[in-house]
Amino acid sequence: MMYIILKEKYYSGIENSYDIVDYTDSEDKAKDMLQGYQLINQEKSIKYAIIKYNPFFVYKKDKEEIDE
Repeated sequence: MMYIILKEKYYSGIENSYDIVDYTDSEDKAKDMLQGYQLINQEKSIKYAIIKYNPFFVYKKDKEEIDE
């Protein structure tokens, strides 16, 4: 499971922008990181959120590569 910290910037008249600012595999660390980003944020037009991402594809080595 991967946790992504997303930054959303609000604009008037155009669509909002979204940026990935950080990521981690630990839920507790993601919560701490989100709290840190929210504490240092000085702009009212920027919000941070956690997105829980479960990758559909998991890459594995071929069995031949493992046996060698």
